[in-house]
Amino acid sequence: MAELNNIRTVSVPSIGKLPLAAQPGTFTPSGESREHRAGRLAEDGGFLTGNKPAVLELNINIQAGVDLDAINAIKNEDVTIRLTSGQVYMMSQAFRSGDPAGWGDGESKITIMANVSERI
Repeated sequence: MAELNNIRTVSVPSIGKLPLAAQPGTFTPSGESREHRAGRLAEDGGFLTGNKPAVLELNINIQAGVDLDAINAIKNEDVTIRLTSGQVYMMSQAFRSGDPAGWGDGESKITIMANVSERI
């Protein structure tokens, strides 16, 4: 049976490694999106392309010493994501998006986005 791939570590230069929860979350690399456009006949249709940003949705453990202010202030950082398979991605000029991380039950959620990500 094949091993399933998952997020192993996430590093932010100004903070270091983020303390990930048991279920770390999801990473979607940036890429090209395609939207269908119908035509009068089936063969007359086509698609339009666009760009989709990279999105990293994380569940983090709120350990003693974790600086939520620093996590919530993430912007213009080159965030590194290492997967259990050994693959490494970098999100260039990444920023925290959406709601800030907060305290509660020892875990919090954070979303980090970047216009571009690349496999390194």
